[in-house]
Amino acid sequence: MLRYAVQWRKEMDLDNYSLKRWNFPTHFDSALKHIYFGRDYEGAPIAWLFLGAWTLKQMVENEDLEQLRRYFYSVMEQGFQLFIDCDSPGNVVVDMEGLSYTQATHIPALKFFYTIFQTFEQCYPETLKYILVINAPWIFSFCFNFIKSVMVQRTLAKVKIFRSKEDWHADFLTRFPRESIVPELQPPIN
Repeated sequence: MLRYAVQWRKEMDLDNYSLKRWNFPTHFDSALKHIYFGRDYEGAPIAWLFLGAWTLKQMVENEDLEQLRRYFYSVMEQGFQLFIDCDSPGNVVVDMEGLSYTQATHIPALKFFYTIFQTFEQCYPETLKYILVINAPWIFSFCFNFIKSVMVQRTLAKVKIFRSKEDWHADFLTRFPRESIVPELQPPIN
């Protein structure tokens, strides 16, 4: 696995990685919204992925897939560098709010995401501390069954899925300070 990861990094030229060298269309950031925001109680960073709002179906149908793949690799590399700087595996919060049936069941997008996640599992092993899937609609179970087949058991054990805001807020606050919740998802203060 280590040899594969080293070879992959070399082929992708990630050791000389620079977003300025990889120019992406400006709409990629808004169509695939993500942010590195906050830390857990031990100082590990949090990556927020707003997957429910992603337009991955349209992008897989209309964009250059190699460029789209490189964009995902650049986002993974940003997180990896942040995790290295913090000397800690990172946390990922995946917000599924707004995920539609059409987006969730689009086979080409699922296959694309599957290959991205598979690359993440193979080339960034043990970089995840905790994965919190929030606001998961009923259709998410279909998607998750597709994706979890590529996940190693140790990663799968780090995943917690919540449907309601009340449930994830309570769990979140056991692991992270309130100020680590992105502003648009902040719960009301009682």
